[in-house]
Amino acid sequence: MFGTLLTVLVVFGVVGALLVAVGASEQSSRRKGTQAAPPSFTYTPDSPVPTTNPTTARATSARATTARTTAPATTEPVGPQPVIALDQHPLFRDSSAYLGNMDCDLPRWSTDVATARAFFAAASSCLDQMWRPNLAAANLPFRSPGLVVAERPSQLSSPCGRSTSDAFYCSASSTIYMSTAGLVLHNTPFPPMEALSIYAHEYGHHVQGLTGLLQAGSNQRRQLGATSSGGLETSRRMELQASCFGGMYIGSAEAGGSWTPQEGFAAVRHNYDRGDGNGRHRDHGTPEHNGNWYNHGYLKNRNYECNTWLAPSNEVS
Repeated sequence: MFGTLLTVLVVFGVVGALLVAVGASEQSSRRKGTQAAPPSFTYTPDSPVPTTNPTTARATSARATTARTTAPATTEPVGPQPVIALDQHPLFRDSSAYLGNMDCDLPRWSTDVATARAFFAAASSCLDQMWRPNLAAANLPFRSPGLVVAERPSQLSSPCGRSTSDAFYCSASSTIYMSTAGLVLHNTPFPPMEALSIYAHEYGHHVQGLTGLLQAGSNQRRQLGATSSGGLETSRRMELQASCFGGMYIGSAEAGGSWTPQEGFAAVRHNYDRGDGNGRHRDHGTPEHNGNWYNHGYLKNRNYECNTWLAPSNEVS
């Protein structure tokens, strides 16, 4: 799928949709001696299954036979709705759909929580402006994600639970959670771009959550078994798609004058250092494939190019 694009030397990890995701990323074998930051995780908690007390049910049924009742009127949802689908999702139907180029004026970066929050909030505003018309064109819903920033992962708490990861997206609250300690590996000359590339990946999960892709992937993984080979491949396809969406943002904002090609390249390169390693479930993809998909979105900037559900298994391993 990538052709000659896969020869680009550059190297990441991030999310496990469904129930509770687990893990911590390790450094690519090609960069020995430096430990990579752990990946982020996306959680899609199970919806509670309604239970009915048999006695209450019988009593309700009996009353229904003796009382005159009027069934409540059903109301159709207003506006665009998510579509629970994967490879045939409407997000990928228009081969020309892309993120418009935009000059994102980001404030300075620092691991200080207040400074980092302002940095990510500005990036989110720019991402919102890019994705809103993109989703509207496919008749899909849009809303901005929430943002929570803390110094350490242990300080991040969400309706999806806690995580030891540096960043994650919780679909239950439609919020991105970022911690600043250990977020940047300093493996490029541009630490702000390393942090931004991770946030862009998490925003990619927000797009998946809004459109129904995340729910569809969660359903499929549940059916196959969360830790089965098929379930883990489903998770990897979801994660690598979020990386591809992140690359689309970095590339389109670069084309709009937000940063130099050297800075954009640093954001992509950082993702070749994040991904699955030894000692964890293979639910994110190898650092090489993670970097490849990020780079693919960066260079192509087309929705359909990020349809990982059509990619052969050897490109999402």
